[in-house]
Amino acid sequence: MPATPARAAILLFTRPAGEEAAHKSFGRGRRTAAAIAAQLIARASATARQAGVDFVCVESGEQSGRTFGQRLASALAYGFELGYEQLVVIGNDCPQLTPALVRQAVRALHTTDAVLGPALDGGVYLLGLHRRFFEAEAWVALPWQTAALGHALRRCLHRAGAAVATLRPLADVDTAHDFAGLLAWLPAGSFRSRLHTILAAEQPLRPVLRLRPSLLAAAAMLPQRGPPTL
Repeated sequence: MPATPARAAILLFTRPAGEEAAHKSFGRGRRTAAAIAAQLIARASATARQAGVDFVCVESGEQSGRTFGQRLASALAYGFELGYEQLVVIGNDCPQLTPALVRQAVRALHTTDAVLGPALDGGVYLLGLHRRFFEAEAWVALPWQTAALGHALRRCLHRAGAAVATLRPLADVDTAHDFAGLLAWLPAGSFRSRLHTILAAEQPLRPVLRLRPSLLAAAAMLPQRGPPTL
């Protein structure tokens, strides 16, 4: 009989929408940014659940550490402590990620040690890993949230002796420029409609006309006459 593949899970590493909005404005006000973040988190959760394997969501309350690297390492340790031998980690910032691509990453871990989904900005949108190649101390020291992460992560895995598979590059959404690109790329559908509904509800601030005190004083000295009569 063929060997049974090691138990795998999709791990969504995220934080609540309000916290996400505090770090990513998407060029919008806090309330609109939080609504956008909630949609991104919901989409990532749906993508993970549709992949057909176990799904674990690790929000900020279940993470420990001050830095991004420390919090991610704690989330991975938590996932492995649940008994999983393979974890495919995703975030909430890559709406182009599909269930089919997540399944591809899971299948890749049946025959290789690690899998990376490179982001166009130099980071990664997906990270798949066998338990035996997870080294918390080495991972904490990586340049997370920088353009150097992808290469550094690959070097770290190679030094640990891991064979690494690579998925196709995708764009993630971290800035207002990224969000504008997302709106331009999104095909028609419910996700695009929800984002446009959020943007349509955003009330632009109306400029307030304020006169200098000297102009107000001059206006008060003008004769107060009514309109001429016909």
